[in-house]
Amino acid sequence: MEELLKASHISKFFPGVRALQDVNITVNSGEILGLLGENGAGKSTLLNVLSGIYQPDEGEIRVRGQSVKMQGVNDAFELGIAIVHQELKLHSNMSVAENIYMGRLPKNRLGTVQYKKLYQQVEELLSAYGLKLNPHKEVRLLSIAEQQLTEIAKVLSYNAKVILMDEPTSSLTTEETQNLFRTMEVLKKKGVGIVFISHKLEEIAECCDRVQVLRDGQDMGEKPVKEVSENELIRMMVGREISQRFPAKTNRPGEPFLEVRNLNRGKYVKDVSFTVRRGEVFGIAGLVGAGRSELVRLIFGADKKDSGEILMNGQKIDIKSPRDAIRNGIYLVPEDRKKQGLILAQDVENNTVLSMIYKIRKAFGYIDTPKEKVMADEQIEALHIKCTGKEQITGTLSGGNQQKVVIGKCMLTNPEVMILDDPTRGIDIGTKAEIYELINEVTNSGRSVILISSEMPEVIKMSDRVAVMHEGRITGILEHDELTQEQVIKYAIGG
Repeated sequence: MEELLKASHISKFFPGVRALQDVNITVNSGEILGLLGENGAGKSTLLNVLSGIYQPDEGEIRVRGQSVKMQGVNDAFELGIAIVHQELKLHSNMSVAENIYMGRLPKNRLGTVQYKKLYQQVEELLSAYGLKLNPHKEVRLLSIAEQQLTEIAKVLSYNAKVILMDEPTSSLTTEETQNLFRTMEVLKKKGVGIVFISHKLEEIAECCDRVQVLRDGQDMGEKPVKEVSENELIRMMVGREISQRFPAKTNRPGEPFLEVRNLNRGKYVKDVSFTVRRGEVFGIAGLVGAGRSELVRLIFGADKKDSGEILMNGQKIDIKSPRDAIRNGIYLVPEDRKKQGLILAQDVENNTVLSMIYKIRKAFGYIDTPKEKVMADEQIEALHIKCTGKEQITGTLSGGNQQKVVIGKCMLTNPEVMILDDPTRGIDIGTKAEIYELINEVTNSGRSVILISSEMPEVIKMSDRVAVMHEGRITGILEHDELTQEQVIKYAIGG
C-alpha cells in the first residue's frame, strides 16, 4: 500500500475563526478513509486545503513523499489530487462528455471541436472505471447520482490518484448510494485513494477502511473501522455521550387540529387527505418523486393548488402564499436550505428575522433595529448556532448551522404547525439530536409537527403516525405501533 498523500500539523485560520489546528492526515492507495465530525468541525476546510483551494497557514503537505506547495486547484490536478464538492459544478445544458473535458476539448488546427475524438476518449475513460453513463446525454437530464458520477469521471480524466469526496451521498437515495459505493470499490481496486466525508455512521462502517475524526478543527485521531464502535465515534465527534440516537417520546397527541381535504396539483399531488392532531408528529414517507415536498409546499402556499381545502380547528383557511400560511400559524422549513431557506449573502441577523419583518417594521417602512438584534441573539443562543456573531455572513456558516438559522427563522413565528422537510439532511449527529429535542419541545407544548424524512429510522422513531406516499397519493397511514421499515416500504412502492 503506497502513501499517496500526507499532511502534517495543518492549521488554517480565518478572521475570528480557527478552522483547523495541528491536523494530520494520511491517504493511502487502494484505501477509503472516512472523515467524520460535526458541522463546523473543519472537514470541508481540510479538503479544501488538500485540494489547493486554500493554502495552510501552518504545516506541510507531501505527495508521494515529496513536499509540495499548491497555489490552486490546477496545481493539485497536476499532482493527481481532485475534489468532488457537495455542490456539483456542472453545466446543465452540455453533455456528459463536454462537462468531463470542459476547457480541454480536443480541437483541430482550425479550433473546431473534434466530437468524435471527444466521445471516444470519454467512452474509454468510463469503460476503464466501470462508470455507467451516456456521454452524449445532457447533464440536465441526469439524476443527482449520475451527476455525481460525472463529477467523478471529470476528476479521473485528470488521472487523479487521490479523490476527496465532500458528502457525496447527501442528496442520494439508498439505491443510488449503493451504486456510488460500488464505483468507489472499483476505484479502490485501481489503486485510487479516497477521502469520504459523511454524517451517516452506517455509511462509514459500510465502505471505509479507516475513519478519522475532527472536532472543533482539531484532530481527534484515526482508527481502523473494524476496531471502533459507533458510540466511540460519537464520543470522539461531540465530546460527550449521546445515549440515544432518538430521544424518548413524551408528547401526548390531542384532538384533531389541521385537516387537509382532497388536495390536488397536477401529477404531483392527487386527492390527498389527512388530519394532524395537536401535539403530534405526523410523518410523511415515500420514495424520491412520491410527492412529499410538493404536498407540503401546497399546504404552505409556496405552490398553487388545483383544488382542495385546508382547515384549522374545523374552520377553512385560505392560503394563497407563504405569508398567508405564516399568519395562520403554519411554517415550512424547506428541504433545500441554500436555495429556498436562506439568503446566503446576508448575515445571520437578517436571515433569522426575515419571516418577522412585517412585525418589526415601523412607520415609513423602517425596521425596529434594536428589536431585530434582540430576536436574532435569542435564536443564536437558543439553538446554539456556532458563529462569530449575528453579523457573520450566513453563506460562510457550516451546513448544520445554516439549518439552525432556518429553524430559528421558523421558531420566531411561533407556529402552531411546523413543517420540517428533511431537516437533518447533511447534518451531523450532534445537531440531529438537538433538532429531535426541539421537535419534542414543540409537540410537548401542544403544537404540531409534520415531518418529512428520507431516513427511514428517523421518520419511524420520531413520528406518532406516518402517511406513506406513492406517485402523488397517500397509499396508507400507519399508527406508531404499526411502523416498521417493511410496512413503510410496502406502501411506498404502491402496496
